[in-house]
Amino acid sequence: MPEKTSTTQFSNERILLALAFGLALALRLLRLGEMPLSDEEAGWALQALDVSQGLRPEIGHNPAYVLLTALAFFFFQASDFTARLIPALAGSLLVLAPLFFTDQLGRRAAVVLAFLLAVEPGLLALSRQAGGLMLALTTAVFALGFWKAGRREWAGALTGLALLSGPFLWAGLLIGLLAVLLSNLVQGRSFRIRTDRESWQPFGIALVATYLFLGSLFLFAPGGLGAGLLALPSYLVGWVSFSDVSMMTLLAALPAYAMLALVFGLIGMVRGLLVQDKVVTAVSIFLLSALVVTLGYPSRQVGDLAWVLLPLWALAAIEIEKYIRPAQDGFWETMGMFALSTAMLFFAGLNFMTIANIPLDDTSLTLRWLAFFGAIALLLISAVLVAGGWSIQIAVQGTAWGFLVVLLVYTLAVGTGAAQLRTHTTVSMWPRGPQVVQPRLLEQHLGELARWKVGVPGGLDVRMVAVNSPAMRWALRDWDVTESSAPSTDSSPAFVITPVNYPTLELEAGYRGTDLVWRRYASWEAALPIDWLRWFALRELPQVDEQVILWVRTDIFVDSQNNPQDTQ
Repeated sequence: MPEKTSTTQFSNERILLALAFGLALALRLLRLGEMPLSDEEAGWALQALDVSQGLRPEIGHNPAYVLLTALAFFFFQASDFTARLIPALAGSLLVLAPLFFTDQLGRRAAVVLAFLLAVEPGLLALSRQAGGLMLALTTAVFALGFWKAGRREWAGALTGLALLSGPFLWAGLLIGLLAVLLSNLVQGRSFRIRTDRESWQPFGIALVATYLFLGSLFLFAPGGLGAGLLALPSYLVGWVSFSDVSMMTLLAALPAYAMLALVFGLIGMVRGLLVQDKVVTAVSIFLLSALVVTLGYPSRQVGDLAWVLLPLWALAAIEIEKYIRPAQDGFWETMGMFALSTAMLFFAGLNFMTIANIPLDDTSLTLRWLAFFGAIALLLISAVLVAGGWSIQIAVQGTAWGFLVVLLVYTLAVGTGAAQLRTHTTVSMWPRGPQVVQPRLLEQHLGELARWKVGVPGGLDVRMVAVNSPAMRWALRDWDVTESSAPSTDSSPAFVITPVNYPTLELEAGYRGTDLVWRRYASWEAALPIDWLRWFALRELPQVDEQVILWVRTDIFVDSQNNPQDTQ
């Protein structure tokens, strides 16, 4: 009978993990091509497009993404969707990583962690961005998992793939090294790696084979081999160059996107450290190391928090697993405490939304803040009274269920916003660089005019003048595009695109112009406290638009013969 129960339990866990993977895949593939590629994403996608067309471009420090995406472009159509497909698949597979660590986490906590990783807002947003970050994260974690499981050949192959995935891997290796040093210091034991030949030989052979064959795309793109070696220098250069992302922005991202993990993860950390739980201690040390390296890195980006999110959510899963069991005694009392805590937290949330969204006079603002903090205080007082009047278990479990439900709803809400799954676009911290706004409108304008003039879209020439935008080159990848720093006097291309403030006297005589919003910059550093409150509530923030002008040669218009000099 015990064997049957164990088999049934294992079967149920496999079903739940499959559901978690299906949820992760759906969230990462849904509307994946709706948002235009940013300049950074488009830069990588253009390299992949050149490789897929048989060219030999200079590949950057992220050859794994470029070469795998080139294969996707070769077998499917080059599009925004396929440009993001590899990171989306890698992010979905990350959900299965807890399987390797069930001995440490426990089977139930591993399943909880799988579902949490499926909906985690930061990892969800990063999985929907073209680039190598999610590929590096997933392959590194899986390589560690396969090594732990004794599958050295798989560990070696994934390590080879990770080495081709860009500088983000080296941040993880530095974090791991720091965690080992701190662990030796705190726990007083030395970390040893097995050095026997039987372990390292299959690992090394698989690593070298993967690096050589995938890094050269089976010898079709040998430039990827040298590009993989650029990842480490690129990461090291980041220690002497500075980004415009402050430490405070990174710290603000944690409660903004991972409030559920912060609340339950920190509780679990304190509980585990007090009882000297070895697993919690090890994960906490890795979390601390990840925070130190990420915040201290001068070229920091919000996406670097991915190494922080993994241990934080692992701690949260270990703690949450303790509360998702049926109440042993006092079921209805526990449900009553759950209902009260849920109502109080929703009431506090509604007051916060009102403060952030509606202009209030000083008196009304004070009353709203009092209602917000009063609801939380009333909840804590009620929990203390229930603990004294009935039992501590009823108070703790009922309150924890309330926090879990409310924060899970919050996580799902901010996750759909971060992944841009909503109809209304929100301001997210996770993309690098500004948002590209109207490439589809540019394509529409050019396509309609080209069809009218020559019968097919893409049949006319385009010149980009003083515009440096990989996203624009990606949007016009099917057109005959040239780039220059000034308009040419010896030719008159059908379309000319210039910055809005560019001197265009020579264009105004023979062209008509219309302006387009091309880039949109979020004003993170200039945001006021009220702006931050509104962003926390609605993900809205003051933004600055950068415009370009599309100049169309006058003879392309149907009325050109009547008024050839007409401009607007």
